[in-house]
Amino acid sequence: MYKILLVDDSESICTFLSQKIEDTIDVSVDIAHTFEEAKVLVEQNRDYFLALLDVHLPDMNDTTMLDFMIERNIPSIVMTADFDTKVYQSFSKRNIVDYVLKESPESLNFIVSLISRVYQNSKTKVLVIDDSITVRSQLKYFLQSQLFQVISANEPLEGLKVLELNSDIKIIIVDYKMPDLNGVELLKIIRRNFSKNKLAVIGISGDESSSIAFLKHGANDFINKPFIKEEFICRLNNTAEALANIDKLEEIANKDFLTKVSNRKYFFETAQIYFDDANEYNRPSAIAMLDIDDFKSINDTYGHSIGDDVIKALAKLLTDNIKGRDIVARFGGEEFVLYLQDISPGNASNFMKSICRKIAKCNVLISDTKQISFTVSIGLDTQRHDSLKEKINSADKLLYEAKNSGKNRVVDDLVFA
Repeated sequence: MYKILLVDDSESICTFLSQKIEDTIDVSVDIAHTFEEAKVLVEQNRDYFLALLDVHLPDMNDTTMLDFMIERNIPSIVMTADFDTKVYQSFSKRNIVDYVLKESPESLNFIVSLISRVYQNSKTKVLVIDDSITVRSQLKYFLQSQLFQVISANEPLEGLKVLELNSDIKIIIVDYKMPDLNGVELLKIIRRNFSKNKLAVIGISGDESSSIAFLKHGANDFINKPFIKEEFICRLNNTAEALANIDKLEEIANKDFLTKVSNRKYFFETAQIYFDDANEYNRPSAIAMLDIDDFKSINDTYGHSIGDDVIKALAKLLTDNIKGRDIVARFGGEEFVLYLQDISPGNASNFMKSICRKIAKCNVLISDTKQISFTVSIGLDTQRHDSLKEKINSADKLLYEAKNSGKNRVVDDLVFA
């Protein structure tokens, strides 16, 4: 777990911020009220993810503490109750995350949201493509101040190779004037495979007229050279925030609320693509329908909360055992469906039988001293069909055979093949 160091001489501010930060982000917060206390904590724990520093402390009233953190490569957010131009200029010359006021409860909430943003940045890859080593170095300096993971390329074709090897890149910053391809031509290539909602592209140039070309061809933003650091950082963080919000909306639309696996809507949309692809290229695939045995009895005996725990345990086991882009979806209640790609009928049958055995050995804790087990019945279709609906209906009929023939088993269509 990441750790944050909070240094402030106000007990109330420390209590509010530490609680709010720990409630919002998966981090722990250490508190110091003086520079000396902070030094002791840093010497004991050199792996702080971030430091949140008050400007004025009983034993310090200058940049000494910030310099101490910078020397130890601890990214820092500087706080103050009053804006002071001279102090601001002093701190802004250093590579800090940000300089913020703590003038009201709203500003304290802003600090928490800033930390949350930086926390997300630490998991976000940004690719910089520019033929100028000076610009690349400057942008890397800005980006690393916000804890982004930075990759760079000195020309467009190299950038495309980097993107191919790093499919988790979320933001690309690309210059307009470069050898072989200009930034807009590169953008056109990128947009053939990646939408604005999946991969953000920010165009940069000393020529303001190129902004229109970038934006018309799908750039998420455009920033003029030379850069103003604060403007650059604000706009970059806004882009990252917009992508994150889109991801959250998509998750709400496509994920089951209880288990976080795919929901029925997402399954039908994605499985149809998989099904059409399998039929077109004659690739084997399988669909398995699963249902928890005697689930009503579990709810009646132990309560719906334990029933939910059983459903979540099943979802996790299924998710942990599938491979590649296979789909696990909750169809509703205690029923789940799996779409398995590029798998032979025999291998699909063996796989689902092993899943059935693993589930029977899975225990769910219902108290400090008691746990329960459960089983599932599975219907597995491995054959080619004219429509996805036919394939699902076939798996569903096989599921009912599994239920009627004793439960805790897999019934497949291999005997009929």
